[in-house]
Amino acid sequence: MEQRSANKTKRTLQKPPTLSWSPQEVSGPDWSSNEPAYLGHGAFLLKKTEISVKSSLAEPFSDDQSSDRASTCSTEKGGRSILGRFGNRLGDEQSSIHSSVWRSSEDLATTSEPLPFGTTVSIQAARPTKPHEQKLHEMKGLEQAASMKRWAGDGKPAEAWGKLIKDPELWDAAADTLVYFGYQRPQPSFRINATVLQNTESDILIAKLQEGFQRSVRLPPSRSAMSTLQGEAKNLSLGPKELRELPTVFESGSARNDSPIHHEIHFPAPDNASRIDILRHHITTRNLFAFLLDKPLVGLTYYQALMDLHERLMLYMPPGVDCTQLLIRYLIKNHLHHVSNDPAAAAGLLAWSEHQRVRWLEGWREGFVHCVGMYHSLQALPEIRDISQVSQALLDRSQLELQARIEACESRLSAFNFEDIWFAPASQPTALLRRSFDRFHHFLRQYYEKLYRGWPPRAAYGCNNNWLTRELVQRLQTDFGCLYNFYVDRSRAWDAATELRIQSNLDAKRADESISLTKLFVSLEKKHKWAHMPRPYALLPATAADLFEGKPSKPSLFSTKAKTKEKRTVLACAEASNSLLVGADTSTNGLVEAFLRFEKSDLVSEANPREVRQGRWILLYGILQVLATVSVDTPGLGFTDTGYFLNSRLKGSPPWSLEAGQALEGADPTGSYCWMVPKTWKHGN
Repeated sequence: MEQRSANKTKRTLQKPPTLSWSPQEVSGPDWSSNEPAYLGHGAFLLKKTEISVKSSLAEPFSDDQSSDRASTCSTEKGGRSILGRFGNRLGDEQSSIHSSVWRSSEDLATTSEPLPFGTTVSIQAARPTKPHEQKLHEMKGLEQAASMKRWAGDGKPAEAWGKLIKDPELWDAAADTLVYFGYQRPQPSFRINATVLQNTESDILIAKLQEGFQRSVRLPPSRSAMSTLQGEAKNLSLGPKELRELPTVFESGSARNDSPIHHEIHFPAPDNASRIDILRHHITTRNLFAFLLDKPLVGLTYYQALMDLHERLMLYMPPGVDCTQLLIRYLIKNHLHHVSNDPAAAAGLLAWSEHQRVRWLEGWREGFVHCVGMYHSLQALPEIRDISQVSQALLDRSQLELQARIEACESRLSAFNFEDIWFAPASQPTALLRRSFDRFHHFLRQYYEKLYRGWPPRAAYGCNNNWLTRELVQRLQTDFGCLYNFYVDRSRAWDAATELRIQSNLDAKRADESISLTKLFVSLEKKHKWAHMPRPYALLPATAADLFEGKPSKPSLFSTKAKTKEKRTVLACAEASNSLLVGADTSTNGLVEAFLRFEKSDLVSEANPREVRQGRWILLYGILQVLATVSVDTPGLGFTDTGYFLNSRLKGSPPWSLEAGQALEGADPTGSYCWMVPKTWKHGN
């Protein structure tokens, strides 16, 4: 029995080792070595590989299992070959039952102790770690975004965009670096120069370049290039063997001008991210290279594009770099803060500019004023939810105040209704003064009814049922400004000394005329809170006595004394103007030309042409003051080529003004034409 048991024991074999491996995240290789990364990559994996060895006594095979020895031997050889690739040696020493010990690959490579069969070897290979990804900023309205958009800047409208897989704007055929969105992407999305990333001095981007360094390779030939090359080969009567070798010749560079590729870098999305976050990650990767190359932005919303790019810059840029200023300079350089006529982009610029990490004063003003002008279009967009509650309250208040000013101006200009001027305490008009006022009012109604085929014109579409648009205000400002410039007295300025002199009757010659006008203007400005006009007086023609001073002219056979008086009155009115000082744009203005014809035929037989000119001037003064309340844009705006009003009040803006001591100036009527045109006059005129 003992001998039979011993013989049976001799026939027993042991189970071969069981191999298993799982990847483990470790830090990247040491790039301080002068050896190229692609040569030391295998040694790096070996150095960072951990191997678990489990040993146990093998159960003896029975006679029935002897047929499996061949497969056991093959498995044994396979185990030896796999471990041999990692530098491990197999031995014959048996370990204790079910014992387990962890050894590094370096220890197993240098130890002389053999490992027995029946050993379970678990190999944990190294895998380069992904850079730390910050959690994306939570924002609203992305689910409602129908598609990706592209913002080219310079006031161009946003356009639909769908070239994320391969962006032609970020593909340079002469560049040496291929950019992939992930490790499983079969084709690169961008092709750029490595120097672009090196110039950023970003540790993360430079590490990606080093990690993706490889031997010079060339991209596969394109279909069009291959078809052209094969066509030329057929013309040369090449055989099948030569045709099969064409791709090799093509890729070697003899028939291709593409530069070699030195780097392949990857930007995989974070693990366990939602679909929308993955899309945001890839969009931001694309915008990162657009930022480095001064290309347009893309995104689901303008706020999302700016916010995600800002966060990515803060993650990648070296410490101490002001990423906010970098992004602001990029926006200004490419005119990407030009958000006129685009309510969604204006809301995005406003929301990003007021963020606590940004607080860009100029950007907030640009976005806010344009949002007020496009207020009704903005209310239907989901991007409005990205704006803070404080800024939304300021938007509501500014829009209501702007709408009130527009409606007040419409009520005045719809019929040029300024009858309340004569109810001022200081106004005691003569009959001639009031009659000239009314006749000039009637002339304006007729002129604009003929010009616009009805006055007031119909309300424009999208202007909240307002017929007074920004374009019409600019037209009226030009017309009445030219008429003002044609007849204003440039020598008489409004100041305290002038008021005191007039009110003290120091100028006896003009006391009866000027005192009433000065008191009238002061009372109107106090009542309506208008600003003092720097040159409020008109050039006045000579009086009736001055017209006929001297020897009386001999009457002609074909003229009467009345006709002679009318001619002298017309001549006096023509001389009391700036016709020799103004430019062609003023003298050829339609309203000025029509008024010159009107003045030659209206009230020319009256005894006092000075009062006639004053009556007309009072109405012109009231119109100019009303236009000043809606014609001046908010100062500091970069882009004003719009069809909506840009003169919202900015009192209490921006929201952080109390904390930082920053406050914006709103639209001021003193920036109107009558206040600015004296600066263009030559000295002495």
